[in-house]
Amino acid sequence: MNSKMNIPFSPPDIGEKEIEEVIDTLKSGWITTGPKTKKFENEIAKLCHTEKAVCLNSATAALEMTLRVLGIGEGDEIITSSYTYTASASPIVHVGAKVVLVDIQKGSLEMDYEQLANAITEKTKVIIPVDVAGILCDYDKIFKIVEEKKKLFKPSNEIQKLYNRVLIVADCAHGIGASQNGKMAGELADFTTFSFHAVKNLTTSEGGAAVWKNKDGLDNEAIYKQYQLLSLHGQTKDALHKNGLGNWEYDIVAPYYKCNMTDIMAAIGLAQIKRYPRTFGKKTRNYKKI
Repeated sequence: MNSKMNIPFSPPDIGEKEIEEVIDTLKSGWITTGPKTKKFENEIAKLCHTEKAVCLNSATAALEMTLRVLGIGEGDEIITSSYTYTASASPIVHVGAKVVLVDIQKGSLEMDYEQLANAITEKTKVIIPVDVAGILCDYDKIFKIVEEKKKLFKPSNEIQKLYNRVLIVADCAHGIGASQNGKMAGELADFTTFSFHAVKNLTTSEGGAAVWKNKDGLDNEAIYKQYQLLSLHGQTKDALHKNGLGNWEYDIVAPYYKCNMTDIMAAIGLAQIKRYPRTFGKKTRNYKKI
């Protein structure tokens, strides 16, 4: 190990391109959710090899809104790793479900998969694996476990019936751009959430995103719209879609939440994602020097 090497944890890697994008946004008149947020969502989906992505104000919000999309609530149990940040568990509490913690393996930061299998009950609806430091969990093994425990699963709504097994929602806060066996983070778990916090490998200052795999019978556009409703007070149009002539009317369908991403945040992300391959390569080289 090279004890003299100094790799700073912060400050964030912000350059002129990020500054130019933010200035362009401020001059455009769109500083809340607008065209740049939509463009950034498209870029995230491309990176993850998914059809859709939803950008929100944090990974915590992305994880909570995903649980709400899946209809998780009181009486449900959600399994996650004991080795993680509090944001892996707090959304479970927010939706009224029970947190079930599984310890990590000896010599690894991944959940102990034998303990994971033993923790699944008739109340288990979701497993949240945590991809610590961008090292992706063994999703083949996790899916094998949920298939073996399929008889225990009791769906409580239509989307759960569609999967008819415990769902896998990855906490990939550290892992945007990671890959495993030829697949990108985002196309491994059923749903995947990312963080774009200031100390992450791709930042929007704060921010997060959710993506999900295609599945027969799953309407991706309907899922995207559900995230939009949940993140914008249940209103049927965001600011961008209300801006057109005659489009100012909208409905509030439920008393939901407020956790959308702004175009200022997305502007930073757009500059970051353009140079992400170079940034990722630099981090890989630094890792190999340690």
